[in-house]
Amino acid sequence: MIIQNMVLLGTLTISAYRDCREKQVYLYSMFITGIAGLLIHLLYHERTLTDLLAGAGIGAAVILFACMTRESIGIGDGAALMVTGIFLGFWQNLQLFVTALFMSGFAALILFITKKKGRKYRLPFVPFLLAAYLVQLI
Repeated sequence: MIIQNMVLLGTLTISAYRDCREKQVYLYSMFITGIAGLLIHLLYHERTLTDLLAGAGIGAAVILFACMTRESIGIGDGAALMVTGIFLGFWQNLQLFVTALFMSGFAALILFITKKKGRKYRLPFVPFLLAAYLVQLI
């Protein structure tokens, strides 16, 4: 659906920019986008509520992991995954997450091998979610 893609693409683009520039994701904007996603699905009934909750559950699991590991991956990244889960459902969100993980891992490996960044460098994750979403749209 076009409106769903536009809302999610816009949110991921703005959040990716903020994540690169400021190293943070605004939870307020994620909350508003999540509500918009729920309203869109209430109007168009594209996915079941179970699929939406399971999709958001991937982001909730990332938030739990972030809390347990003192934010080795950020809470904002988990919030972004909750929002994408509301829009995409479980399987598409899982595919998005795995694709973004591979992309970020590859980028981290390249930065490490070329000695541009060290092991402790925190790579922003939302830009990889955006890239993975663009790949999914193709």
